Amino acid sequence: MAEGKPGRPAMSGFADELEASARGRYVRWDSELWRALLEGPARKLGESLSQTGASPADAEDLLRAYLRLGAEAIGLGYLYPATAGRQNLFTLAWTDLVPRLLSGVPEAQRAGVLAQLWNVGENLESAPPWVQRIFYRVSQRLGSLTGIEERLRETAALAMEPPAMKLGDKAQPFLVDLSREDSRFLPGPLHFLAPTVLCVHDRHRHAIAGREAATQGLLLSDTPIPLGAMGCRETPEVTLQQSPHLSTVAWRDPRVDSWFATVTNDWRAAGTLDTSQHVVVLVPV
Repeated sequence: MAEGKPGRPAMSGFADELEASARGRYVRWDSELWRALLEGPARKLGESLSQTGASPADAEDLLRAYLRLGAEAIGLGYLYPATAGRQNLFTLAWTDLVPRLLSGVPEAQRAGVLAQLWNVGENLESAPPWVQRIFYRVSQRLGSLTGIEERLRETAALAMEPPAMKLGDKAQPFLVDLSREDSRFLPGPLHFLAPTVLCVHDRHRHAIAGREAATQGLLLSDTPIPLGAMGCRETPEVTLQQSPHLSTVAWRDPRVDSWFATVTNDWRAAGTLDTSQHVVVLVPV
C-alpha cells in the first residue's frame, strides 16, 4: 500500500489504526473479514485507481475513505464474508462494484459515488428481504457506476411504483425456469409483493420448525429478472385467477399444460403449471 503523505501514517499503518479502533468499538468486529478486505478488494481498488491515472494524493484519500467505511460496515454487520451464504448490496458494492468500477467514474465524482453506495446499502439493511434482493440482483448487472444515484432511483421506482402501462390487449409471454436457481424447486402458489414483484412458493417445502419456506422471486420488468430466494414468510393460498392472456398462452404454446395456480393484477399476470418447473409471466407490450 502507499507510503502516505507527510505527517500521515502509511496506508498499512492507517489500516492498523482503523482495526484497533474498530475492535474497541464493535462487538461484531471480524478480523479475518477485515484482512480479506485489505488483501483483496482494497488492493484491487488501489491498483485500479493507479492504472487510470488518479493523482497519488487523491487515490490515497479515496482509498482511506473506502477503508474507513468498510471498517464501519464490518463492525455494524453490513459486510458479509463469502462463506456466510448471504447476499446484500453492501457486500456486492464493497467487494466487487467499487474495486472494479469506481476508477471509471470521473475523478471529481468518485467520493460522491462512494457515499451514495454507502447510504443506499445502509438504508437497505432495514428494508424487507425482497427489496434487498431486487437491488442486489439489478446491481449485479451494472457495468458502470457513473450516474449510479439515478440508476438506483429507477430501480426503486421499478420495484415499488405501479408501471405506466397496464396489461392491455397485447402481452409478451415469458417462460422462466426456476430450476436454474434451485434444482429442487417445484413452483406452486404465487402472489404479488408489489405491482411488478412476484413471489413463487415451492409446492412442497413449506415453513416448518423455524425453517423458512422455499421461495423464489421475479422482478417483472420488460424482461423478467430472477431474484433468487426471497425469505418470504407468507403462506399464500393456491389461486386460479382468470386471465384471457394466460388462456391464450396455454392455447398457443405446447409447453404450457394445465395450470396449478395463477395470479393477475392490472399490470402483470403469472401462473405455475402442474408438471413444470417453469413459471409463465406476462408483461404488456
